Amino acid sequence: MTSDMPYIVADIGGTNARFGLVSPNSSAANGYTIEAQQTFPSGNFENIDQATEHYLEALNMPKIAGACLAVAGPVTGDQIKVTNLNWSFSRAEVERKLNLTNLKVINDFAAHAFAAPLVARHNLININQGEHSVGSPIAVLGPGTGFGAAGLIPNGNSWMVLPAEGGHISLAAKTQQQAELVRILAQRFEHVSVETIFSGPGLGNLYQALGELEAHPFESMLAPEICKQALTDPSSLACRTLGLFCHWLGQATGDLALALGANGGVYLGGGILLRFSDFLLNSDFMLGFVAKGQMTEIMHKIPVNLVTEGNSALLGAAAYFDQTQ
Repeated sequence: MTSDMPYIVADIGGTNARFGLVSPNSSAANGYTIEAQQTFPSGNFENIDQATEHYLEALNMPKIAGACLAVAGPVTGDQIKVTNLNWSFSRAEVERKLNLTNLKVINDFAAHAFAAPLVARHNLININQGEHSVGSPIAVLGPGTGFGAAGLIPNGNSWMVLPAEGGHISLAAKTQQQAELVRILAQRFEHVSVETIFSGPGLGNLYQALGELEAHPFESMLAPEICKQALTDPSSLACRTLGLFCHWLGQATGDLALALGANGGVYLGGGILLRFSDFLLNSDFMLGFVAKGQMTEIMHKIPVNLVTEGNSALLGAAAYFDQTQ
């Protein structure tokens, strides 16, 4: 059911809060036109109601059908906490404060999952062709400020989204080098999770740990600097870090694909991978992805795509809003 009035969608993470307005009766190929898009630093606001109100004031539109906010954190009831922001809120209270008649809140990677069937082919970079299995589950995951994951499960003629917190599962080491790096990271972190290295801050953590393991002189760098140096200096610690990141990410992605039975494919998103998509394509990502012992042959058959559509969470939030009218 498509709303006959415009409604707001948002993708709110630890770094940025992205908003847009969805117009009814869209002629877009995927069914939705997202207009009036604006992005604000999440840290500029004390909570989600302030960020949304700021956008509403800039929008200056008297009547909207409601809003769907996709947030980086578990959504299991009325009380919601954004994982990498000091934000917690009551959905009902925000709805009241903003005078909205219909406010929906979902996990950000649940929104990415809702968008997966709607993303146009030209917004996908193929990593593994595989053999698409119609009617099988799909995995949607990727590193950004944190690490998000969700499953898309066939449900008759539609899809059901399975939100997950895959970024917080324990990081598995397969090689001696990886085991040593987990040991080093465990000296700094109480729980060495997937997100500890597969995220923006995590790439910096991995860089420092690898430098320590190699007894290599280094200065702490943020993810954008590491990526830049890796792409320009193949002999650098940054390049070795990024190569390890891609290989290890492949292993973790393969683990999650197996756990979800994602024979329908894997969609990689998040805000990190597009910084070095060519490097990723030429890395050992797929070597890590397929190396699953007795399941190796099955892993080769799973299609893997990198999503280049930067607004897929907004698209998915729009789809969710419509489907739950």
